[in-house]
Amino acid sequence: MGIFAPDGKLARCLTCIGNLIILNILTLICCIPVFTIGAAMTALYTMTMRMARNEESSIVKEYFQAFRENFRQATVLWAIFGGLMLFLAFDIYILRSVTGSFGLVYRILLFVLLLGFAMECIHIFAVQARFENTAKNTARNALLFMISHFPQAILMLAVTVCPLLLLSASFRFVSVVFLIGLSGPAYLAGIYFKSIFRRHEVQGSCA
Repeated sequence: MGIFAPDGKLARCLTCIGNLIILNILTLICCIPVFTIGAAMTALYTMTMRMARNEESSIVKEYFQAFRENFRQATVLWAIFGGLMLFLAFDIYILRSVTGSFGLVYRILLFVLLLGFAMECIHIFAVQARFENTAKNTARNALLFMISHFPQAILMLAVTVCPLLLLSASFRFVSVVFLIGLSGPAYLAGIYFKSIFRRHEVQGSCA
C-alpha cells in the first residue's frame, strides 16, 4: 500500500507521464500538415488543462474530440498569427545581410515583436481551448490575459521554447522532444492557466 497503492502518488505520477507521452505523440502527428498546428495545440491545451483539474478520462478520444470541435476557428487563428510569425522570422533572416547599427536595431525590434506574437499564440491556444467565443474576441482576450500576467507570460514562453533550445544545442535531446517536448510545457502551462482562468469561467465563456 502507501506509495505503491493503485491510487497512490506514484501511480498517479506514472499515469500522468504516460498520458503526456501519448498527447505529445498525437500532437506531433497532428502538426505534420502545418496548417493543423492551431487545432492540434488547442486540443493539447484542452487536455493538459483537464489533467491539471483532474477531469480527464479517455485521453485519445477527448483529444480528437477537442481537435474536431476547435479545428475551424483554431486554424483561422493559427493562419493569422502563425503567418505573422513566419513573416517576421523571414524578415529577420533577410536582414542578416544588412550591416551597421540600423540593421542590428531593426532585427532586435523584429525579434521582440516575434516573441510577443509567440506569447500571444500560447495564450490564444489556451483561451480557445477553455472558452467559447469568436475568433476576434479569443485573440483579444488572449492579449488581455498576456498583458495582465506579463511576467508569467514570459516564463510560459521560456518553458515552451526550452525543448527547441535543447534540440538546437544537441540532437541527443531528440527523444525528450519526441516524448514530452510539447506536452510537458503544455502541462505546466495548463496548471498556470487553470489558476488565471478560474475567476473568468462563467458558463464556459469569456467576454
